[in-house]
Amino acid sequence: MKQLAFMIFFTVLGTLGVFVIRPFWGPFVYYLFAVLRPQYMWQWSLPTGIDWSFYVGVTSIVGAFAVAFGFLRADPPDHQPIAHRHRLIWAHWCFLPFCIWIPITGLLARNYQIAEIWIIEYSKIFIMYFVTAYLVRTVQQVWLFYLMCGLVLAYIAYEVNFLYIVHGYLGIYRNGYGGLDNNGAGLMLAMGVPLCYYSFEGIRKWWRWGFLALIPVIVHAVLMTYSRGAMLSLLLVIPLLILRSRQKKLLIIGLLVFGFFILPVLAGKEIEERFLSIQQHEIDESANSRRMSWLAAWRIALDNPLFGVGIRNANLFSYQYGADVFGRTIHSQYLQILADNGFPGLAFYLLAAGTSFISLWYVRRRYRDSKDNDSRRIYCMACGLEASLIVFFIGSTFLSLEVFELPYLLMLLSAQLALVSGVFDCHDDDYGYESTEDEEITDGQIDQQASLGISL
Repeated sequence: MKQLAFMIFFTVLGTLGVFVIRPFWGPFVYYLFAVLRPQYMWQWSLPTGIDWSFYVGVTSIVGAFAVAFGFLRADPPDHQPIAHRHRLIWAHWCFLPFCIWIPITGLLARNYQIAEIWIIEYSKIFIMYFVTAYLVRTVQQVWLFYLMCGLVLAYIAYEVNFLYIVHGYLGIYRNGYGGLDNNGAGLMLAMGVPLCYYSFEGIRKWWRWGFLALIPVIVHAVLMTYSRGAMLSLLLVIPLLILRSRQKKLLIIGLLVFGFFILPVLAGKEIEERFLSIQQHEIDESANSRRMSWLAAWRIALDNPLFGVGIRNANLFSYQYGADVFGRTIHSQYLQILADNGFPGLAFYLLAAGTSFISLWYVRRRYRDSKDNDSRRIYCMACGLEASLIVFFIGSTFLSLEVFELPYLLMLLSAQLALVSGVFDCHDDDYGYESTEDEEITDGQIDQQASLGISL
């Protein structure tokens, strides 16, 4: 009953709240549902046939049009816009070619019936990306999105742990989560670790320690997926967490305590036996299968360099081009896009990803030495988004997750954070923008305008 009440409350917030409170709440609730995937988690409790996300998504689009035509106000009453605040920056525009190219390759697919399903999924991602970019106007709103992602991933991890500890059921390993297999689910959860850690660093109140307490819960859930790729991605991002952290000593001590004392207890006998029982022939078989599918994807791309064979059509041809079995998925985000959408498709995807990291670099550079609470929070958000995206981009080397919405949301938040925090509005040639006399804004004004009452 409480799950149904939760869905009703947030659906009302994401629909009526768009017009009564602020249009921002539409995209917020939409992505809350996209990350949580409540129909999967609470399928035993929610009524069937209700597309909660659809209602919220349509209302968000209507709200965006209402704002564009002046019927609704997207900015908070006390918000003072600064130069370029309502425009898209180059990181948004660099995502646009990918949005255009993907449907083109879908329409030209060898088997359109298969591609059609993926075109629809991609279209939802692309439309909501720009709707959200238009409606999210303040640092506080980006912060709420950021906290939502970390908390939702931690909640999913809690549910996974509850099933294992209370009922002894490793459901996430056997069934995956929300349409993802165990490896995809493990990678999704692993992305929550950096988000939670930098939430801890970005909050001053005592309850920030709760975010540190959530990290072992997430790590244990990742272990239960038996995903070596997810664990490897987490391990590789640890040096970056230490480098970016403003509490390096605390983090290093915490990592040592966790690695030597907590992790062995968390793993437990069943999980430990699973990892230790992996035979060399299993590893070799998995590696050989991936190498064969990767080589097949490269060959497909060489024969179809411009448009590829169409969205998710590479699976139909992978065996013909050297994969081990018919219908083999490419098992690499990058090579899957290359084979499906051609060299331009992969180039546009990497361009969108790369500009997200560049946006975060500008934010970190602008705020890394700032001492006030709000500037500190902006810096921590940039670090958390960067590390979480790196976890994904490492792990997706071994997985095909083209319509996994969370990384697209984090890429959007990266661009949005650079926009609303004002790093491109200052009079500084290093940021590639020269203010006119009328638009010139001092660093002090930027700090004042970025401080939007978000101290928690």
